[in-house]
Amino acid sequence: MLLSKINFLPYTAIENTAITFIGNAFKEKLSKSHPSNVIVNEIQLGDTTFIKINRQLAMKSIFGNVFIIFLFILLSPMHAISTEYKIGLAVWSGYPDCVKGFKDGLASKGLIDGKQIRFIQGELGADKILQRKVANGFKVQNVDLVFTLTTPGTTIVKDVMPNTTPLVFSIVTYPADSGLIESFEYSGNNLVGTSNYVPLFHSIDLLLAVLPTTKRVAIFHRKSEPNSKIQTANLSRLFKRKGIKVIDVESVNIETLRKQAFALVNKVDVFITTTDTLMQSGGEEALIELSLAHKIPILSANKKGVEQGATFGVVADFYLLGHMAGEMAASILLDKVSPESLESKLQVPPTYLFNKKSIKQLAINIPEQFSFEIQWTK
Repeated sequence: MLLSKINFLPYTAIENTAITFIGNAFKEKLSKSHPSNVIVNEIQLGDTTFIKINRQLAMKSIFGNVFIIFLFILLSPMHAISTEYKIGLAVWSGYPDCVKGFKDGLASKGLIDGKQIRFIQGELGADKILQRKVANGFKVQNVDLVFTLTTPGTTIVKDVMPNTTPLVFSIVTYPADSGLIESFEYSGNNLVGTSNYVPLFHSIDLLLAVLPTTKRVAIFHRKSEPNSKIQTANLSRLFKRKGIKVIDVESVNIETLRKQAFALVNKVDVFITTTDTLMQSGGEEALIELSLAHKIPILSANKKGVEQGATFGVVADFYLLGHMAGEMAASILLDKVSPESLESKLQVPPTYLFNKKSIKQLAINIPEQFSFEIQWTK
């Protein structure tokens, strides 16, 4: 019987309609069995059609009272949509803004936590052994998709998971240069995602617009982390073209970073941070303490860093990156497209962000006009 194969979502009194979803094969049968205007509206999501049914017309249809009996039975909570997809969250040390954006991106396409999808949260921690354990757990649970964050975290998940499981990444600065994908346009594998890379000329232009007399800078990054090593090399090349001397500071932990930075007080004009896991896991906060105490500006590559007290920076918004990644994941799950058929993306344009309190404390004069739009931290 047709009605036994139709699942209904909760009834809504708006326009006296009920909302249901049906397979495309049954939509045609339903249309033939009811008055031509019984279907008020419909939305196509993958292999499923969501429709609004005019309840009054349906009552007068050839199903009559039998239709209404089935309607109220099927509208009961026990017929709510069950979970269809399992998504593993391998999010390194957390990054809650990015994770929220990812979930909201899925929800914007009709995939709701606890209804169409179920999230499996991996244990948090910036530890490679721990994250390998998380990835192996997802492999055993046979998840439908993994959302993975950072370059080292994504590298681990890629190594562990079968190449048939879609992996959607974010907060990976150089996904192609680090070997995770072939290119932004074509990954060549089961990965696709969003990068927090900001073209470096934006940072150079911002620094020289605010502090035009800069002569020496120190760039801080984690030792042996591929993405920040590439970023540091590219920044150094651009600064040298401007006649600015660069000191490359490689650190293994926050305590080492703090000592290295203190040794450079009064020797450089600006501290510069990169988009690596050390800076994003407490390293930048250590630099901010020294910055404010010794009046050394920080050109940051991280939105959170500027919000915490770094002076200014050209940054990516992790919530937006997560939202974009969520939309990609929805396309993979709903439209059955392969990750390699989608393009990885950047945030365009990036965000020019200033910390008002730090600017005032360091007594920096900000130009009245820029060639780009700037924002201030709250």
